[in-house]
Amino acid sequence: MSSTFSLNSEVSPSMPVIDSETLTPIEIKFENVGVHYYSIPRWLGGQAFKALQNVDLNVEDKSLAIVGRSGAGKSTLIELLFGLKLPTVGDISLFGHSLPIRNSKVQAAVCRLIQLVPQEPHTSLNPYYTVRQILAEPLSNLDVSGNHQSIIEETLSDVGLPASLLSLKPNQLSTGQAQRVAIARALVVRPAVLVADEPTSSLDPVNRQRLLDLLNSLKKKRDMRLILVTHDLGAAQALCEEILVLDHGQMVEHGPTPQVMSTPAHPATQMLIESQPLSKSTC
Repeated sequence: MSSTFSLNSEVSPSMPVIDSETLTPIEIKFENVGVHYYSIPRWLGGQAFKALQNVDLNVEDKSLAIVGRSGAGKSTLIELLFGLKLPTVGDISLFGHSLPIRNSKVQAAVCRLIQLVPQEPHTSLNPYYTVRQILAEPLSNLDVSGNHQSIIEETLSDVGLPASLLSLKPNQLSTGQAQRVAIARALVVRPAVLVADEPTSSLDPVNRQRLLDLLNSLKKKRDMRLILVTHDLGAAQALCEEILVLDHGQMVEHGPTPQVMSTPAHPATQMLIESQPLSKSTC
């Protein structure tokens, strides 16, 4: 399915990251959003499978963790957020514009403002490109102004990788290095919101903690919001001020992270907390 946001949309290199004429400050809003699937057509009496239902959220000045077990609806929510899927019911708006966005200038501006770090870094990186080419591609596609070489080297340094890796290809990188390259690829266009999909799932405990420290440092240094999609409540506690718990496609709990962690109100949240150790909060 084609994306609502086209990386090939043309945009003036002089356009600021946030264009005050077209975009509002950071705001991601879901209003009563649901996604329904039918095994047979509805008009033939098919019953709806509700992958998501009655989801309301508003991301403005705080980082948000979206947590839940496998099958809770987290992947569907990411598809909605990036325009890969449209809701069956409800409305989604990004930076003051409802999806789907038709204006190519606004599409490109929004694409620069919100970037995704996929769950599987190695498979998300072009195997035929060097790290330099991987990081240069979004700069070129979105016609970002400035010295691209300087932007690439600065961003690579920000994620803790040496410039010597720029000539390597993904199959020459460790899992941890590939993860950081994927983060750097998202950061080169200086997004206002970084969406990280299960970033800790393939990491050992040492590299997991290093990644949490890195993400916490980046969101402070770059003054960006983080949307963390995960089953890892420890990561949610370490990185995000607010938490939203999904269970069987429903939003069962939403509130400040310390409050949800200390006094969970829903059995699904309680089960998640009991199933894993928590990290010390660094928010």
